[in-house]
Amino acid sequence: MGKAELKVPGGKLLRASSMVKDGRIVEVKLTGDFFMHPEEAIDELERQLRDVQLNEVAIRRAVEAFFLSVAPTVLGAAPQDFSEVVLRSVSA
Repeated sequence: MGKAELKVPGGKLLRASSMVKDGRIVEVKLTGDFFMHPEEAIDELERQLRDVQLNEVAIRRAVEAFFLSVAPTVLGAAPQDFSEVVLRSVSA
């Protein structure tokens, strides 16, 4: 299991734990001291990252697609921060 943390400058701490298999994300868990509303949106982001290929473009696209479709309110972090912490966790 890969784990990573990202302290957003002037913002919050993001943590990602991920499991990968055969070049794809099997599971990812995102935690930290950020705020996302609606609260269940983080579960949806984790679901949308499942089965995504382990490459930067695919992961960034999945996160961007989530933020465009769900449009959650996030305090203390931006979409690119979520992409970055996931990328770090799958590289760990």
